Amino acid sequence: MRVPISTVGLSAFLIATSPAVAQSDAPFNGAAWREDVRVIARELPARHPNAFFRVSRERWDSAVAATEHGIAAMTRNQALVALMQLVALVQDGHTSIQPLFDAEAAVRYYSVEFYEFDDGLFIRSAAPEHRELAGAKVLRIGRASADEALAAAARILPHENDWWATRVAPNLLALAELLDGLGLVSDMESLPLVVERNGRRDTVSVRPAGRLAGGGHGPNGPIDRTGWVDMRETGTAPLWLQQPGRPYWSRYEPEDRTLYVSYRGVVSLPPPESNAEFWRSVFALADTLPLARLVLDIRENTGGNSFHNRQVVRGIVARPQLDRADKLFVIAGGRTFSAAMNLARDLEQWTNATFVGEPTGNAAYFFGDHVQVRLPASGLTLNVSTLTWPPYDPRDRRDFLAPAIYTPLTSAEYRANIDPAVRAIREAATEPALAQRLEAAVMRGDTLAGARLIAEARAAVANRFRTPEAEVNALGYQLLNAHQRPEAIAVFRLNAGAFPASANVWDSLGEALLVDGQRDAAIAAYRHALDIEPDYPPSVEALRRISHGGTTP
Repeated sequence: MRVPISTVGLSAFLIATSPAVAQSDAPFNGAAWREDVRVIARELPARHPNAFFRVSRERWDSAVAATEHGIAAMTRNQALVALMQLVALVQDGHTSIQPLFDAEAAVRYYSVEFYEFDDGLFIRSAAPEHRELAGAKVLRIGRASADEALAAAARILPHENDWWATRVAPNLLALAELLDGLGLVSDMESLPLVVERNGRRDTVSVRPAGRLAGGGHGPNGPIDRTGWVDMRETGTAPLWLQQPGRPYWSRYEPEDRTLYVSYRGVVSLPPPESNAEFWRSVFALADTLPLARLVLDIRENTGGNSFHNRQVVRGIVARPQLDRADKLFVIAGGRTFSAAMNLARDLEQWTNATFVGEPTGNAAYFFGDHVQVRLPASGLTLNVSTLTWPPYDPRDRRDFLAPAIYTPLTSAEYRANIDPAVRAIREAATEPALAQRLEAAVMRGDTLAGARLIAEARAAVANRFRTPEAEVNALGYQLLNAHQRPEAIAVFRLNAGAFPASANVWDSLGEALLVDGQRDAAIAAYRHALDIEPDYPPSVEALRRISHGGTTP
């Protein structure tokens, strides 16, 4: 289950990680790091195109003052965490201090990989010496519960939404110095974990393994997990986990006529495997194969060069037989970030793609293309965004791009090599749509079955980010335009019953009633819409027209 990430002020952080809570054995002069705080306070706002887009200047100034005042009394690990949290306050995924890729951070990793599934935090893989931990559910990490530890890691991770934190914060929990700096452990040399395996709780401990050398933006950071034991059962890995070392590849599945494209990086390999050549080959296959659908998987794509996106979009738009909601599917997720987020926005704007999976890791309005600033005292690197990547609609302030079909991944599905996203795409081809089933119920006069269908659609996990209201309303107008007035009115009434707080559904019901000659009932429906939203324009206009003798919309 995903953890809501709360924001905690710097003063609360300084209290929670006071020297009495966690100490580093290394000698450290915290007073010297005050200069790093000053450089961050000066350079980040100066270089960032809009550092105060998501945080107020007053809150930033207060956090700077608190960090500068308290850093002299901290251990080195606490100071590292304090600088990370200060930068994370800006809530820009590209503006960061990133110990995973910075050798100067001098952090070590534990040889377990934490991963947050929909049903909790698990150890997805482990080094051979901890093979018995692979697949264990994590209940506590050091002093904290799993949820508390994830929330603490999220506070030092720059993020615009919880979905990026869900996918990346678990990586930080495997870094010894960060757990020490966060005050989550009393001794980082022996990390206690409370885990659950086969219904039994155990307390185990793991020791730090190697030190991160920095560099390398692989799917799980710069940790070589070759030879580690994964929690998955033996058998064929799902497509999204196959060929992990390749940034892009494709495969045709003849049994269901699906062309699957794994796209993990908006990058280009040397010829003859360049990005352009790869996409030319993908579309050549799409033109020649008996294709039922194309699945573009960008759930693990953390970005690259947005220049490469245009050939993807152009190739799809040039093929109207492919650019259909029932044939073009895009799998996205919390690691869909940066240039991949730009690709997702392009596909949403210019194609008819159906998005499946989880919300993206970037907000609709984000910043990127960072520059690096070396901090003088610590030697750490401050990354600061320099460009704005606005959405197509300047009013778009969505925290993420949401999927039409939500498919969270559970630990049981991962263990059994099941990909719920691909499964949902295949089921979409075989299961009748809600509108089709609802129309059949209404045509046979079974409004109880119709109400049940809408209620089931509302409750479905797949529809977490999509309401069936619009689909039901569209069916009502389809029937109305086909002169099937009683059935259309029945559909609109069902929609009003399912979504009584929507002005739009009452307005639509009023329109159908008016077309059917039920003037008084139509007026009542329009007035109900205005009770919900007093200035709702369509209903205001409809009542004005009726008052002047109009009888049709």
